[in-house]
Amino acid sequence: MNDSTPATPAPKWYLPVAIVALLWNLLGCVMFAIEFFAQNAAIASMTKPQQEWVQSIPAWIYVIYAVAVTMGVFGSFGLLLRQAGTTVLFAISLVAVVVQMVYTMGIAGGVTVMGPSGLIMPAVIITVATLLLGFSRFSRKAGWLGR
Repeated sequence: MNDSTPATPAPKWYLPVAIVALLWNLLGCVMFAIEFFAQNAAIASMTKPQQEWVQSIPAWIYVIYAVAVTMGVFGSFGLLLRQAGTTVLFAISLVAVVVQMVYTMGIAGGVTVMGPSGLIMPAVIITVATLLLGFSRFSRKAGWLGR
């Protein structure tokens, strides 16, 4: 058997989960594009303090954001193709997501500007990234991913 071929057939629900993971991470890419390329249009409806907060975010955070969504998309393709390196890609994505959210919401003062409700989406994103990493680890242990 080829080392890159999964040893165990995946269950029928595996493919829909992998597709949902890809769609979620592609949505993250769309959100990145909106935030990065259409920032002025996106902040037009924000309050002055929110606009100042968004404009104060340093460029390196957008690099981290790009790493998070790119590794999430690659990890999702890894799930679809049942590749061995999928877990590493999701781990990198999760670390990048946590760095981005801790900086923007904590250090840069996002919670102060956006209020406690501003933590809902970051919490959802971190939770989904954690679940995708866990699912890839589970899939690897089950033999559904290449070795």
